[in-house]
This record gives sequence, structure tokens and C-alpha cells, in this order.
Amino acid sequence: LCNKNSCPIMASKVTEKNRAIILQSLRYGDNSMIVKILTENSGLQSYIVKGILNKKSKIRPALFQNMTLVDIVATSGNTGLGFINEVSLSYFYKSIPENIKKTTIAIFINELIIKSITETETDEYLFQYIYDSMIWLDNATDNYSDFPLFFAMKLCSHLGFAPNIDTYQDGRCFDILDGNFKDFYNGVHVIDSKLSHYFYKICTTKIEDRAIHIDNETRHNLLKHIILYYKLHIDGVKELSSQSILHEILS
Repeated sequence: LCNKNSCPIMASKVTEKNRAIILQSLRYGDNSMIVKILTENSGLQSYIVKGILNKKSKIRPALFQNMTLVDIVATSGNTGLGFINEVSLSYFYKSIPENIKKTTIAIFINELIIKSITETETDEYLFQYIYDSMIWLDNATDNYSDFPLFFAMKLCSHLGFAPNIDTYQDGRCFDILDGNFKDFYNGVHVIDSKLSHYFYKICTTKIEDRAIHIDNETRHNLLKHIILYYKLHIDGVKELSSQSILHEILS
């Protein structure tokens, strides 16, 4: 997101329709907003939504809550910020806003995405993965406490630093630093063999299969090590403020 005084003037304007996921928004001037959005066809983008905080605006500010799935019509150029002209819901969440566990998971996912995805290049597979994951979470009726673990490990695959699961053998330990399973445990950025077994299962099992039964303590330890894995492989991931809240809610 840029600030009010550092937004270059656009050139070569192009208007297009896009599916999009709202990631972040902030007030801009008296009645406008700047929003950071992951789009299907244009990757990570920031747009100005003019006059949205004006009472007469035809666009509702509620459409720009984090992780909302929308369709947008936006005008953009070769430089500077684009402008959102139209926005509508692409998918209406039925349970996430009313379910504290799901809301907390969505907050965690939102923070992880914001700190992990910094490139603006288009990645339709990444977009579709996040889009479908949010719909899955909304429709899930049970056994979704482990969803943050599954989501995070699949996301790192899309971002290019997936663990080397081919090195797994029963009894081996996962080295968080180099992404391989190894025969030794030296205690430095290495997960013990028992937890490594669950880590491997998370990496290789589809969330919809729900074939893994993880207790609260194991879930907490897995989440802690998965976030450490992100910290060691992505510069933008330092601390996740939602981690402690997620732990409390899912315990």
C-alpha cells in the first residue's frame, strides 16, 4: 500500500474485470480507501476506491473486509495505482462471519498471505487455491481445526519452498532449514521423529480426506514449527500476531 503523497499518476489506462480476494484496506484522504487485493488475472495489486466512505457511495465498504471474495471492474495503467469502478460479491460466506473458530482461522490465513506473497506476477493456480480454500472452510461442518496446518503447507508449495517429501522415511526427522527429512536429530531447527511423522502426513494428505487425528498439543507444536519454517524461508515473515489467538481458539 502506498500513502497519499506517493501514488504516481497512471498512464495507458486499461479497464478489466477480475475475480479477487481482499487482503488489506486503509483509509485514503477523507472518504476513499486504498485496498490490497490478490487478483486472478493480474496478481497482487493495490487500488484506490474513490469516495467509498461517502454516504452517497454506491459501493459498500463491507465488501472490502479481509478475505472477502469479490468480482471487480478496475482501471489500471503502467504506473501508479488503479481505480476500482465496480465491485460485487463473488461468493457469500455463510458461516465464517458467525463462527469464532472459522473467523480466527481466516485472520491467520490473511496474515500469512499478506506476509508471504509479495510478488505481483500473475499466478492463477495460487489464486484458485486460496479462493477454493476459503470456500472449503466456509462449508466445513466439522474436523476443520487442522485446516490452518494443511493450508500453510500447501501454500508453501505454491510459493516454491515445499518440503522435500521424497526424503521421508519412518523415524526420520525433518530439518526445517533445508527442507529435508534426515536420520539424525541435533535439536537445531529440526523436528523430532514423532512430530515429523505428522508433518509428513500434513504435507501428503488432502484436507478433505480428514484421515489424520491430531491432538491439541501436537497441533500447537506443528503450527509453531510450520511458522518457523516460513520464517526461515521467507524474509517477510517475522512474527504472526494471529498465532497465539489461533492457538487459544483451537485448543
